[in-house]
Amino acid sequence: MSQHTTRRELLLQALTGYALIPMLLRQDALAGPVRKEAQAWLSRTHQLCSDVHDRKLEPREWQQQVESLFARVPLSELVRAIDADRLKPGLELPDDRAGATSAPLPRVEGLPRVFGTKLFGLAQGRAIVPHGHQNMVSMHVVLAGEFHLRHFERVESQPKHLVLRPSIDRVSGPGDLSSISDQHDNVHGLVATKGPAYTFDLIVDRLDPALGFAWKLDYVDVDGAEPLAGGLLRARRIEFDEAVRRYGKT
Repeated sequence: MSQHTTRRELLLQALTGYALIPMLLRQDALAGPVRKEAQAWLSRTHQLCSDVHDRKLEPREWQQQVESLFARVPLSELVRAIDADRLKPGLELPDDRAGATSAPLPRVEGLPRVFGTKLFGLAQGRAIVPHGHQNMVSMHVVLAGEFHLRHFERVESQPKHLVLRPSIDRVSGPGDLSSISDQHDNVHGLVATKGPAYTFDLIVDRLDPALGFAWKLDYVDVDGAEPLAGGLLRARRIEFDEAVRRYGKT
C-alpha cells in the first residue's frame, strides 16, 4: 500500500457519514492523490464550520471532529494550502506578544465560508497571553517552533474572577493540535519556548446571535490565581495591557 493511498484512506474515514465523497467524485476532485486530499479536508472543514455556526453541531463536538480531521492532514499540505512560507517572512514578530496575519484557506465551490483563518507568529520567549473566550470556537495547529501550552476549563464566571480547572499543560511542537470553545478548554495561553514559532488558527464566531456580540476575550492572571478546593483556581480578570506586561515576554 502506497503512502498516498494510506493518506487517502485516512481522510475518507474522517469523512464517513457525510455526503461529500459523491460530490467530490462528480467534480472530478479525486483525479490525483494530492488534489484529492486537499479537496476532501477543505470540504470537510467548510462543512464542520458551517454546522457549528448554524447550531447543527455542538461546539464540543466541533472540537473533537475538527481535531480528528486535521490530525490526518499532512503538515506540509496545510503549510502549502495557506502559503505559509510566503506569509512568514512578512509577519512582524513584536517584542511582547504575537504577530498575526490572515492566512486564507482555499474556498470550496458550493459551500459557505463562515470561518476565519490566521497565522500567528512569536519570537522565542514571547507569548499569547492567558485568555478565555466567549461565543466562538477555534482550533490551533503548531506549524513551526515549540510552545508551552496551557488550557483551563472555565467552571464559573464571576464579575472580577474566573474559576478555572487546569486541563492541559504540555510542550506543543509542529503538527500538535488544540482547540477551545465555551464548553471545553475555554481558557488558554502559549509561550514560544523555541522560536520563531508559528500557529495556524481556524476560528468560527457569532455562534449565538442572541448574545449581541460576535466574540469576546477575557484576560486572566492564571499564575497569580487563588487555589481553591478540588484543584480549582480563582483567577483575577485583568486588562489586556496588564496581561501583556505579566505574560507577554519571558
